Parts: sequence; structure tokens; C-alpha cells
Amino acid sequence: MSSTSLEKHRSSDKAIGETFEEASTNSDTAAEKAVLRRVDRHILPFIALIYLFSFLDRSNIGNGRLYGLEEDLGLKANQFQTATSVFFATYVACEIPTTIFLKKLRPARFISSIAILWGIITTLTGLTQNYGSFLACRLLLGLAEGPLFPGLIVYLTMFYTRKELAVRFGYLVLGGALSGAVGGMLAYAIGYMDGLHGLRAWRWLLIIEGLPPICLGLFGWFFLADSPGSAWYLSPSQRKTLILRGTRDQREASTPSASTLHRSDVLAAVKDWKVWAFCLLNFPGDVQLFSYAIFLPTIVKAINPAWSTLYVQALTIPCFAWSAMVYFAAAYTSDRLQHRAVFGILGCLVSIVGQVMLIAGRGVAVRYAGCFMIASGIYVVSGIALVWMPTNLPRYGKRSTAVGMQLMFGNSAGIAAPYVSPAIPPHVTLEKLSLLSVKNWGKALSDERYTAIYDGSCGDDRRVGLQRGGQWGAVVGDGEYQ
Repeated sequence: MSSTSLEKHRSSDKAIGETFEEASTNSDTAAEKAVLRRVDRHILPFIALIYLFSFLDRSNIGNGRLYGLEEDLGLKANQFQTATSVFFATYVACEIPTTIFLKKLRPARFISSIAILWGIITTLTGLTQNYGSFLACRLLLGLAEGPLFPGLIVYLTMFYTRKELAVRFGYLVLGGALSGAVGGMLAYAIGYMDGLHGLRAWRWLLIIEGLPPICLGLFGWFFLADSPGSAWYLSPSQRKTLILRGTRDQREASTPSASTLHRSDVLAAVKDWKVWAFCLLNFPGDVQLFSYAIFLPTIVKAINPAWSTLYVQALTIPCFAWSAMVYFAAAYTSDRLQHRAVFGILGCLVSIVGQVMLIAGRGVAVRYAGCFMIASGIYVVSGIALVWMPTNLPRYGKRSTAVGMQLMFGNSAGIAAPYVSPAIPPHVTLEKLSLLSVKNWGKALSDERYTAIYDGSCGDDRRVGLQRGGQWGAVVGDGEYQ
């Protein structure tokens, strides 16, 4: 970067710093809290519900498997695993383009539209008659659902500050975790519909579970706002307060240049080794997560084959409900302490304990308790990793690209997951993946430079900007002055 360009950036950052000082002095904390509560009421329930049904619609075939899905469609050998896996092929292909170009679209309309689309596809999946049509629906479902999660993450970063994001991201994790509990309850209830109007229970399961996202999409079309400046549910003064909070939180990102998509920012994300490190950080944990979410009914059934299918569906509910409570406790504490790595490592260790209990445990109670331990760890690992990186990349182009890369790499674990755990007891491979996660998270914690830039372990000045020679220089994830 030339000295003239550097001086230009430093002057801009200094002006932002002065604006920040003035804004901090005049801010009304009570007014901010009132605005935040209103934003929470309008955004968080909706994103939790829409992601709940997204996760439900991708993993419900695990419940349907117990109701004769494989037999009715004539699936042989590992065709069920293939149908589970191909969903992620189209799913991950959509993630980077979504995060990069979301601002050029209308985020609220885009998110609502894809919800309607995947709801229709899920319902039609319940009408498939053979392996080919079932496979095609799974591919289309991945294409429709792929943009949702990265889109929601970028959407949340537009409304909340970095210190608030772990708990708010927790609503996405909550939706994913509770989808298992809701799916178990629905599967239990719909099991009594087996044979109604000549349709098996698994068909009713898919048809019924496709309807809520259609309704949510129609509702969100009119309910969500595209940005803080267009939040119709806030007064003009409240919208100004919301924008001001973002200005204070991300000084560099408050400049028009930093808030706009630039090719240089996209390339900066691709070239940043720490972005790739986070991608590797996610993969082992996500293999466990997807294996657990899809195969838990099969796991529980194998713990005691004498249990009825309806009883097994009911036993999956507490595991997912427990995982949601554990993650929220971890996310709240992580936000308060502004530390991430320690929680990721603890989650990996707890998951390992659960895997050992499930693999080597003697007795039904010990192995079932292992399911709770696994759930306690894997959702914390995945959730904390997702909030760690985007909160430390203030420039929109680099942040959105990095989030897309992280999610694409992590969700590609869904391609491998069905083959890692095709039979129960789970292969020891899952335990090795847990140990690999601990190794990766330990590297993140032990590398002082890595942790200082990407964690809350350093002071606010270090995380937002460094004072150099009386001038503000923005740290853009890699500690370099941009």
C-alpha cells in the first residue's frame, strides 16, 4: 500500500475515532437497551424458528427411516447414506456467493423466498416413489437451504455488536438443537397417522414438516427489515441509535468503503491463513454434529433394540433440549468474558467423554447418558467457532467471504458424516474427530498472536484499532494496517 493511500486511510480512521469519542459521550444507554429489546423481539424469534425448520427439513429423514422410508423407496446398501450426503453437495455450493452478494439483494425478501422454496420441496419429497426422485429432491433441498445459514449470520452482524453476537447466534444454535426435540415430538405424534389415506407415516412426516417454512416465509416477506436503516418497527430516532451503536462497535466498518463489497476484500479473505485455520477448526466438530443430528434415532434404537419406534422418537427429545440449554449457558458466559477458545476446547473434551460412554459403556443408562454428553459438547464447539471469526473482521467484504468459506468448509462435513457413522455403536472414528477438534482448538488457544487478534483476550484498543503515532490504524483480522 502506498504512503499516500495509507495516510488517506489513517485520516479516515482518525475521523471515525473522533466521531466515536463524541458518540460515546452522548450515548443514552437506556435508549440503546430499549432499541435492542425491540430489535430482539422482531429478529430473534423469527430466525430461531426459520432455522429450526431448516434443520428439521434436512434431518427428518433420520426419523422417517424408522417408519419404513428405505423399504418403501427400495433403497439398498448405502443409498440412504448417499441421499443424506448429496444434500450437502448443493448446500455448500451456495454459501460463499450468498455471503458476498447478500447486501446487493434485499436480505429480508431473499431469506423469506428461500424458506418458501424449501418448504415446497420438503412437502414434495413426501410424495416421491423411488430412489431417483428422492435423490433429486435432496439435491434441490440443499440448493434452497444452502443460502439460509450464512445469510442469517451476515444479517445478524448488521444489527448487533460483537459483544452481543454469541448469544444472538445462540438462537440459531437453539433452532438447530430444538429441531431435534421438535422433530422427535412430531415423529412421535405422526407415527399414529401411519396408513391414514393410504400413506405411510414417513410420508406424512415430510408433507407436514414442509408447511411451516412456507408460512414463515410469507410472514417474513413483510415482517423483516433489510437493514438497520430500514427497520420499519423503529422510530427514526431509534434507527439512528441503532446505526450509532454499529459505528461505535466497528470504527473502520463505519466508513462507506469498508461497508461496501470490494474485490480486494474478497481476495484478502482467501489469502488470510487464519481464515483457513478457522475452516479447519470447524470440520471435525461438524462431522460429529451432522452425524449426531441425523443418526440419533438410530443410535438410541441400537442402545436397546427392544424399544418401540415411538418410544425411541420420544427419547431423542431430551438430548436435543439439553444441548440447547448448555449452549446458551456457554454463549452467555463467553459473551460476558469475551473469550471463545476455552469454551471450544471444553466442548470437545465433553464430547469425547460422551463418545467413550457410548462406545465402551456397559448398560443402557450409561450409553444413553453418553448421548447427552455428546450433545453438550458438539453444539458448543460449532456455535462458538461460528461467532469467533466474523466478530473480528470489520470490513464487510472480507467478513462475508470468510464466513462463507468457514460455513462451506464446515458444512461439507455433512457429505462425510453419513459414512462416518453408518452403524451403531459409532465407529471410533468419531472419537478421533473429537481429538482432532481438541488439537485444533488447543492450537488456537496456545498461539499467542492468533488468539490475541481473534479472541477477546486482548484489550478493546487491540481488537478494534491500534494507536500508532497518534493515528488510528484498523486491525482487519490479521493485524495489518489496511
